[in-house]
Amino acid sequence: AASRGGPSHLSSDPRYEAMKQIMFQEEPRQLPKLTEEDLERHQTILRAVEVMRMEDRRKRRLERERKFAAMEAAYEALEAADPRLYKAACIKENNVVFPRQMRVPTETPAKKIWDYLE
Repeated sequence: AASRGGPSHLSSDPRYEAMKQIMFQEEPRQLPKLTEEDLERHQTILRAVEVMRMEDRRKRRLERERKFAAMEAAYEALEAADPRLYKAACIKENNVVFPRQMRVPTETPAKKIWDYLE
């Protein structure tokens, strides 16, 4: 029968003892002491990574803004061309979900042909 701590067969397994020795009986390794020069290099790398991340965030934000501006321009063009279509495009339909059975395009045809009306 297993005790409260878990199955009793684990304590008799030699691998369990080996894992305990590896994990808990060795002293944690000490990190080497950084010289002033090493510390400066480390901080420079950290700053460079942060600058790179900031630039990536800025690029993503600009891309989102560009896409949103294009979408707004398309809405304005549609409204100018046909107000009826514009109103229809702005209606939000409830309970419309992307078809779950739709598959990613592949180079070979599927075994079962996808039918939208199913």
